[in-house]
Amino acid sequence: MTNAEKSSWTEAYEGGSLEAERQGFRQLAQAMLDIQEKNRESAGVSHAMRTLHSKILVGVTNAELRMDSDLQSQFHVGHFIPGAVLRASIRFSNASGVPKRDDAADMRGIAIKLTLPGGKAHDLLMTNYPVSHARNAKQFVQFATIAMGDPATLKERLVAHFGVDEAMRMITTVMKGMRPSPGLQAEAFWSRGALLWGSFPVRLMLRPCLYTSVEQSEARPATADGLREGFANVLHERPIAYRLAIQSYVDEEHTPIEDAAVEWLESVAPPVEVGTLVIPSQNILGEEGLRDMAKVDEMAFNPWNAPALFRPLGNINRARGEVYGASAKAWGASSNA
Repeated sequence: MTNAEKSSWTEAYEGGSLEAERQGFRQLAQAMLDIQEKNRESAGVSHAMRTLHSKILVGVTNAELRMDSDLQSQFHVGHFIPGAVLRASIRFSNASGVPKRDDAADMRGIAIKLTLPGGKAHDLLMTNYPVSHARNAKQFVQFATIAMGDPATLKERLVAHFGVDEAMRMITTVMKGMRPSPGLQAEAFWSRGALLWGSFPVRLMLRPCLYTSVEQSEARPATADGLREGFANVLHERPIAYRLAIQSYVDEEHTPIEDAAVEWLESVAPPVEVGTLVIPSQNILGEEGLRDMAKVDEMAFNPWNAPALFRPLGNINRARGEVYGASAKAWGASSNA
């Protein structure tokens, strides 16, 4: 990518200005807090939960992101330098706002908190489907609000609000993304929204290393916590690792920044691998492992918890700064998260 191409991208603010957009985000944040409270009531618990991704599957505090020694020069930005090793805490989760069995159809997420030199943190959030069903934050919240009603009439209500074509696109995306998981060690994850990488936009991918592919003996147990148990079984025997890859912005048509529902196709924006996320072999179901998991579950993860060189881009990501912060405050995230 040339310097001219890197500088050709732009962001477009809802309402015409950043301040007008932020005012809208405050309203969306309140709508999500209402959903958070309804989820709490549905789950029958006394304490507030995360609005989404409420159930932790695995939490570790001793992972490492190891940047490649031959990292391409265009990706040498900030703390991402050749051979760098960054300590990481990781939270795997089911996407639903109400905890449910691991063998249910759902999407899965990974939240990574990198510890930077000087003690600051950099959060990376990804989901195991490459695109969002929502193009922007307003559409995301409207869909979530409508989905709180009777499932039997969900399709009709979505069509009435969004129109046939848009409603069916959203439903199709959700149905493709929500599925049983064969095991977290076999899942790939995508950032879905764009973020800045120095001077140009990118999306991120995590792909399981070949040696961690699921074998028949490592299949997810058919239990309520089967994804956690299956991951624990594998991790007890060996490390689990994923390759971090970067897709670079090409143009607004093929790699849009504002529309999170458009996939950045690998044929258009080929992923370039830059490092390996390694979770060392350990007993995550032992006393120390469960203690670490509880610690991770108290952490708040937000894509805006990042150096300016890596700030999130696009409407749905800009909304996360407002919405995630309000949600974390409501469920009582630890102050150092």
